[in-house]
Amino acid sequence: MRPAPTFFFPNSFKAYEHNNMVDDRLIDIKPIPSKVVKKLGLKHFFAPDMEYIVDELMEVHPNEIQTYRDAANQLYKMYEEAAQYVIDNDLWEAAGIPQNAIEIIKYTWRNRDQHPHLYGRFDISGVIDGKPGKLIEFNADTATVLAESVIIQREQLMANKMDTSKQFNDTFKFIRESLKNLMAKHPHREPTLLVSTLGHEEDFISADMIAQAAERAGMETLFADLPEVEFAPDEGIFARLRDDEYLQVDFWFKLIPWEFIAFEEPELMDILTKLVVEEKVIILNPAYTLLFQSKAMLTILWNLFPNHELLLKTSFNPDEFKGKQAYVEKVIYGREGFNITVFDKYGDTKEWNQGDYADYPSIYQAYDQLPMDEDGDFYQAGVYFAGEASGLAFRRRDGYIVDEDAEFIGHYIS
Repeated sequence: MRPAPTFFFPNSFKAYEHNNMVDDRLIDIKPIPSKVVKKLGLKHFFAPDMEYIVDELMEVHPNEIQTYRDAANQLYKMYEEAAQYVIDNDLWEAAGIPQNAIEIIKYTWRNRDQHPHLYGRFDISGVIDGKPGKLIEFNADTATVLAESVIIQREQLMANKMDTSKQFNDTFKFIRESLKNLMAKHPHREPTLLVSTLGHEEDFISADMIAQAAERAGMETLFADLPEVEFAPDEGIFARLRDDEYLQVDFWFKLIPWEFIAFEEPELMDILTKLVVEEKVIILNPAYTLLFQSKAMLTILWNLFPNHELLLKTSFNPDEFKGKQAYVEKVIYGREGFNITVFDKYGDTKEWNQGDYADYPSIYQAYDQLPMDEDGDFYQAGVYFAGEASGLAFRRRDGYIVDEDAEFIGHYIS
């Protein structure tokens, strides 16, 4: 059992000032009609046993939208510099990269004009509570909450007869344009995109967003869960159409983490490396996003850009925080808020989540209070990046750790 969160720790966590709370920004709205939810294939998010999609919107001011844009654009450039620094100095171990991923990361990074980063999501604190925006982490490879951000928050505006242009929500458009540009750079390849997941319904819905963008870009799309995909080391990637019929594809989008493949399926990692380096297939997101995905990069960013206004101090050594400030322990490849512990400055645990990622190394990051309401709920901004900053949405949680139990909140530009 997780301890119930406490919202004020004298001499450790800062007291919360009323004038920084976000209650006045929350706009009550009517829910999306059930027939629209059904038509769009989004019933999963509105299941009776789920309290996920909130019938509220977060009011955001235009200058704050620009702050989120600028932050995401600048952070991505910093990640690019950090990636080049790791590659130039062979800092693979420090970055948490396994040996079997190095070759494909180097190749796709060197040829990233041909292997574009399709999309990712920066999680950012601050801004709407008047505090500086700070990077919490970068979900660079298989970012979730895509369908909710692209479709649901737009449908919320439509259901309430609100102006859909008053929302920072261009991720779908930018992904479509990126795929269109990708085809133009590979005119000799068949414009067929195979879309694969590990079979989870939420992942399928997000992957379907990519498929829809691809179709609007002029590509044909196929779906196959990972077990239904055939990988031939000397030929390429094939989608199984029937028991005895396969179709080779030149483009593969996988909502399957690179670290899962590298650590759990090393034979597949070797095959994919060979296929990519020999230019038999284009994989999205490309392998260098594993470098961005690793939270060990947060320590490298801090060392390269110490005290940068967008960064939180991050280290492999918790002693750098004890007795000085509250901090958070994260494993470098954790997901959905698992295997995270929040400490006060004395090193006492204030909240933790267990999970399946405990075997990975940990990093330690300065704790930064998320925007908060009077009920003690915290709000975390997710800023999408698809070639440039492309969209915004929020998640709400009644504890310090924003995990799989968080609620989704759309936004409206005042």
